[in-house]
Amino acid sequence: MSRFTVAMLVCSDLLRSRDFYSQVLGLKLVSDRSPAWVEFELAPGITFGLHPRSELLAVRPGSLQLGFSVDNVDRFVADCASLHVPILQYPYDESFGRVAVIADPDGYPIQIGSRKRAPSKTA
Repeated sequence: MSRFTVAMLVCSDLLRSRDFYSQVLGLKLVSDRSPAWVEFELAPGITFGLHPRSELLAVRPGSLQLGFSVDNVDRFVADCASLHVPILQYPYDESFGRVAVIADPDGYPIQIGSRKRAPSKTA
């Protein structure tokens, strides 16, 4: 039986992508071996790696979509806009909550979501 341990994204500018994933998405950097590899922790034992493009590895936006949860999609997207992060799809409602799609520096789409909150009970 296999166990998922790492997702890797090929990027055109490793440092620019490292800064995006650490500063915009707030991922925890666990290994910075620039210019060859950068790695973030997603959960214990599960990492997200950035690899520079090469003759064998190409940047292919649209071939992968990552998803992250935030407390407030609208606020997060507004913050992204102020940082000049491309907004591919502005926040909209789904049955499970609120969703938007931003782009990383290479154009990979990143879904940002917030779960629908239960109505507060007032007496």
